[in-house]
Amino acid sequence: MFIVYSELRQRAGKLVRTQAPEVLAERKVGLEKESLRVKGNGGISQADHPEALGAALTHPFITTDFSEALLEMVTPPCDSAEEALHFLTSVHQFIVHRLPEGEHIWNTSMPCILRGGPSVRIGEYGSSHSGQMKHAYRRGLGLRYGRRMQAIAGVHFNFSMPETAWPLRESLLGADGDLDSAALRHRFDAQSSRERQLQRTNGYFQMMQNLLRVGWLVPYLFGASPAICQSFLGEGEGEELDVWNQSTRFAEYGTSLRMGKIGYRYSEEDPIDLSVRHTDVESYIEDIIGHVSTEHPPYKALGIRDEDGRFQQLSACRLQIENEFYSTVRPKQIPHPGELPIHALSERGIRYLELRSVDVNLLDPAGLNLHQIAMLEMLMMFAWLADPVPLTADEQEISTRNVKTVAHRGREPGLMLEGPDGPIALPQWGKAILDSLEPIAQWLDSDRETPLYAPALAEQQARLADPQLTPSAQMIAGIRQTGSFFEHAQSLSREHDAALREAPQDEALFARLDELVQQSRLKQAEMEADSEGRFEDFLAAYLDQIHPRRTDG
Repeated sequence: MFIVYSELRQRAGKLVRTQAPEVLAERKVGLEKESLRVKGNGGISQADHPEALGAALTHPFITTDFSEALLEMVTPPCDSAEEALHFLTSVHQFIVHRLPEGEHIWNTSMPCILRGGPSVRIGEYGSSHSGQMKHAYRRGLGLRYGRRMQAIAGVHFNFSMPETAWPLRESLLGADGDLDSAALRHRFDAQSSRERQLQRTNGYFQMMQNLLRVGWLVPYLFGASPAICQSFLGEGEGEELDVWNQSTRFAEYGTSLRMGKIGYRYSEEDPIDLSVRHTDVESYIEDIIGHVSTEHPPYKALGIRDEDGRFQQLSACRLQIENEFYSTVRPKQIPHPGELPIHALSERGIRYLELRSVDVNLLDPAGLNLHQIAMLEMLMMFAWLADPVPLTADEQEISTRNVKTVAHRGREPGLMLEGPDGPIALPQWGKAILDSLEPIAQWLDSDRETPLYAPALAEQQARLADPQLTPSAQMIAGIRQTGSFFEHAQSLSREHDAALREAPQDEALFARLDELVQQSRLKQAEMEADSEGRFEDFLAAYLDQIHPRRTDG
């Protein structure tokens, strides 16, 4: 079977012939990168989030994810790949200079020296209602899925198109073939705000559908977790994996165990149907709301509070909030303070897409590099130009299977995936995707002094031709040379720590981050002072944004 993406190629050709790259110049790139703070021996730190980094609840760029030790470094929406990487690298530099003595950043997705779930300390966010809710939500995740899974780190790639890209896309898709810039601008100006929101939301949702179809390509190109420390596994887990030096488990041809059977997953002890339709945005929102508003008897049996009367989950529903729904791609809208994410999405539509399947690359000090960001941008543009076809439930299952297959066997010679029309060789399908992007890469580089997108694309094409060039293969080679997953990850993490400390600093950005440290503490104090009344009432009002009201089911 062959895939050529002929219609996408035609649209790309129209775009390149009729438009200058400036037409997409206002696209935005954002990064969120998680990393554990570890002690000198590689064990997860049990210390509080460092005061020198500000309040995790309110600092916009330095916070924590599930664990008190799981740093989350966030960039604002940036104008370019270079700006996003510079900001993320600078945040890393800022952090390493302020870590407690003897701590460093563990710069890979899978943790090590894990002494069971209790060693993963749940994040603390103060006494405000919002802080209590973040902590209770994380307690719920630990209760439902265990804490070990929550120690896994990743990179989230956020992407948005300029508002004027949506009428342009409509013309490229053939709804209106007029690609004259003035005509496109006139059509955009003539739209009401509601029309723009609907067009933007439907466009992003169709992009998400297309990203899910080819989502396996991300763990193949950028998967960097083919091996894990034996301490991560529970009894009976990982038996299908090979063993290296007694302490390391690995998949010989694996790419991203983080995205496989031992990574992010729902509990199998109390099966629960958390399927969400991806045929259209209305169905997607309806299903998420259903899961957030319908109680799951096993969760109800666990109780909302523990034996000490503390909240151990926000609710007994299938999902506490939308963020609990694990997906490789999420449609996102920025919620207002106190607003449920799914309510924000329902009210104001999709603002950007969040790609969540990217591993932390141990080879890069910030966990990813410039070529990777550029390739992820181009993958988003692939999804923007691809056919807008609803994603059926069967296609969803196929896409999920393809991701798991690549996660465990992606570099296996002769590997076949489930294509749209039947079995297809991984390199052939990947080549069709990347080759279709060649005119886009050259077009994006045409107004740059130094090419970025064409070299980034060529690097990925080389990885398809030679799997030994992938980060996962390099990770396996490094482990074999060093002796174990732990020794390899520890050695490179310490090297990156030293390099970040010695590198020149962006003094203006450091000053801004220092100012935000102080502001975040003041903001948390204000929130705690303003949190009047009972937390129970605050939580009830928060969850009651979803209607119908929660019912047994």
